[in-house]
Amino acid sequence: MKNKPINLSVWMFSKAIPSALLLLYYGMCSWGGYDPTLRYLQAVSLVLAGVIVLWQVSYAKKKKLFDEFARENLKTTDSICLKIAYALMVIAVLACVFADFSGIIAGYFVVGGILLLTIVRAVIFAVIDKKGM
Repeated sequence: MKNKPINLSVWMFSKAIPSALLLLYYGMCSWGGYDPTLRYLQAVSLVLAGVIVLWQVSYAKKKKLFDEFARENLKTTDSICLKIAYALMVIAVLACVFADFSGIIAGYFVVGGILLLTIVRAVIFAVIDKKGM
């Protein structure tokens, strides 16, 4: 089997899969009532997210995915995303304070923000990597 290099943009988008599973898990947890099937699905989604994260970490350690140029692009991307994360959390806090949202809605803001941030991070990295900034 050939050691085929992975597309870094695809790798960055694959980082959003555990975030989507976390949002799914939180959504199932916030639904009312007890359903044994739902509890199994919750466990499966949380364990699957954990397994994917562990696989991604171990794969990234085994393979040197990022060369020096890609590392610089990632640093720039993370710098931009930090500012976006700050803005998202300020918006979430202000919305929760002034709209008097419940804790469940605040949780959706958090896990939704995590998913949104991972997708935005992948998009920004893909744009920066493509343009060679």
